Amino acid sequence: MNLIEVLISSLLLAGSSAAALGVWGQAASEVAASTRLEQQVDQLEQLRLASHRWLISEARAQRLTNGSCQFEVGTLSAAMDQALPVPEGIRRQWTPDPDGVGVWQELEAHAPQGPVGPQRRQLITPAAYGLCQP
Repeated sequence: MNLIEVLISSLLLAGSSAAALGVWGQAASEVAASTRLEQQVDQLEQLRLASHRWLISEARAQRLTNGSCQFEVGTLSAAMDQALPVPEGIRRQWTPDPDGVGVWQELEAHAPQGPVGPQRRQLITPAAYGLCQP
């Protein structure tokens, strides 16, 4: 092998190595983003389930409804925030159902910078948890 062949093969090797490292770097970045998304989804689901369990076990001890079997949104929100604080990076919002059936719990994961993350939404009704007084 002469000097020109060695130089050309070295340039080809360096170019292909740089391209391979770029692909591996991008793949590692995608894996990290996917893992972060899965963790956010798990956090939302755990908070949703914890809300459900809290309503089953503790809601009767609280005065969360008005006299007509409807949640008092402010009271429910304050009680839930005290019992189950929202972890950093998650936002919880309560929205009354337009039909007056209950309240929508909306959970959303968000990063300090970047797009909105996964969301979960659950309709919570007083009747489902036995909170309506006959």
